[in-house]
Amino acid sequence: MLKFIFLAPIILLGIAAACHASAYLHGDARRHLPRFWTFFVLTVIAMIGVVLSPGKLTFLLSWEAMGLASAGLVAFENTEKSVRKATWIYLLACHAGACALMICGVFLMRPDCCLAAFICAIVGFGLKIGFPPFHVWLPEAHPAAPAPASAIMSGAMIPLGFYGLIRFVTPWGENPEIWGQTPNMFAISGWILVIIGVFGAIGGILFALPQVNLKKLLAFSSVENMGVIAMGIGLALLGTDPAFLGTDPENIAQNNNISALLSAIADLSLYGALLHVLNHAFLKGALFLGAGSVLRQTGTLEQDKLGGLMKRMPKTGTMFVLNALGLSGLPPLNGFLSELLIYIAAFHAIKSGQASLMFAGFLIISALALTGGLAAAAYCKAIGATFLGEPRSYAAEKAVETPKRMWIVQFGLFACSLAMILITIWLCANSAILGGAAGGLTAVCVSGALVGLVVILVALRRFACPRGKEKPLRPTWDCGYHEPTARMAYTGTAFTQPLVDLCRTILKPRHHLIPFTGHPATPTDAAFVTETDDRALSGFWRPLFTWFARLFQRAHLLQNGSLHFYIFVVIIGVMALLAAAMAS
Repeated sequence: MLKFIFLAPIILLGIAAACHASAYLHGDARRHLPRFWTFFVLTVIAMIGVVLSPGKLTFLLSWEAMGLASAGLVAFENTEKSVRKATWIYLLACHAGACALMICGVFLMRPDCCLAAFICAIVGFGLKIGFPPFHVWLPEAHPAAPAPASAIMSGAMIPLGFYGLIRFVTPWGENPEIWGQTPNMFAISGWILVIIGVFGAIGGILFALPQVNLKKLLAFSSVENMGVIAMGIGLALLGTDPAFLGTDPENIAQNNNISALLSAIADLSLYGALLHVLNHAFLKGALFLGAGSVLRQTGTLEQDKLGGLMKRMPKTGTMFVLNALGLSGLPPLNGFLSELLIYIAAFHAIKSGQASLMFAGFLIISALALTGGLAAAAYCKAIGATFLGEPRSYAAEKAVETPKRMWIVQFGLFACSLAMILITIWLCANSAILGGAAGGLTAVCVSGALVGLVVILVALRRFACPRGKEKPLRPTWDCGYHEPTARMAYTGTAFTQPLVDLCRTILKPRHHLIPFTGHPATPTDAAFVTETDDRALSGFWRPLFTWFARLFQRAHLLQNGSLHFYIFVVIIGVMALLAAAMAS
């Protein structure tokens, strides 16, 4: 079952991305089609190999092959300096993660090193998942890669880190016997994932708010969704902790109640996390494909230069809106249902009466609520700035709808997400653990199915039977302005600026103001520019690499070109080794 959950997005997203790429790559890019398809096919095969690998060695080989093949996709437009930089950062993350996984495999051979193996797995798989502060490659690689590659990397590749975590370093995987060897292992590992998930979910969506590039916004949104999944798995580990079980043999009924409540917490949160893996795969994959369609038709992903695309690209715009609403966690779409399961598990944790579980439940509920509100604001910005209003550039004004197969695959992925509603209903109806929540969940799922059916029928009516008579154009009520232009409307940056200013202590935005100059009757253009850097990159990784670079530059002084000096250094090294051998 676990393999199917992670294998289905690879196959479905691979087919959808391939269909989209057949129309996405045009113009000069068609000269490099053999290179693109080679790396694309190798990436999909490597991902399938990761899921189907029978042992640790084959898993690691497939994992490395997946990283190398996908790096070829990131470097597709290698003539640009930013793309080469993104590829270099991505390769560093891939190989650093592989090194951590090798150390994790060594620790797994010793039952008393379970915690060390788990920490190495968090680093190794977290570099692929995008756990903070290891997420810095996501906002660099996704804008650089072609949209079909970004779709399959975000929707199907980065969740494979959770597959590795569950398979190798959790009690539901291949090594359940080692979990009893380390005291408090369930509590420690569960809290690590919960804390990482809270920081990832809130931080990811916070840094998505000020992004002007549409694909960079979606990349930070992936960090947020991976945080939601991490919170679910972390709460499931806490619910599996045998330390919460009663030990008094005289209170058998109370012990059974506690055991049933813990099972409900573990199963609800784990089901919600795995369901969110599928929802994120289908919805985020479709959103990246939609961003690629916008780039193909306008030549830019800068939201402040777009606008008005809903009239010019109605099918692409409609698919983007539906998928964004689903991924925002708004009811009654299935993106809400997967988070609802985690909500219910967190409420069960508060109900348990155990201090640790109560605090974890309260923390997860608060983080999910805050994340949901910020995600709605981020996607409102993406939809409004890109598809609504008036075009803010000549390219946006002259945009036309994409070829049919480009928006059809986005609709297909959205339909896959709607089909997950039926799976959720079946899960509620057939699970004894979910019995307490089955009634409410089934009602929400049925209402969601009905709303989804209405949306599908309206879409079919709109696309299959367009109105025969076009409405005449009327002047817009100008509210005192004669002939208003797009320059008088809010941009995407202006829409989210109050929230960015509210969180300026965390985001640290930089403002650049270019004032008016010249005569008041004929002033020059003024501009207000705001930039928000990734705090993990600017505050941690860049200073760390700068320190190492300076250290290596000093060590470089030893390479002075003198053969006698090199022989002298070798003699000193040999003598030191001999002294150490004799002392031992």
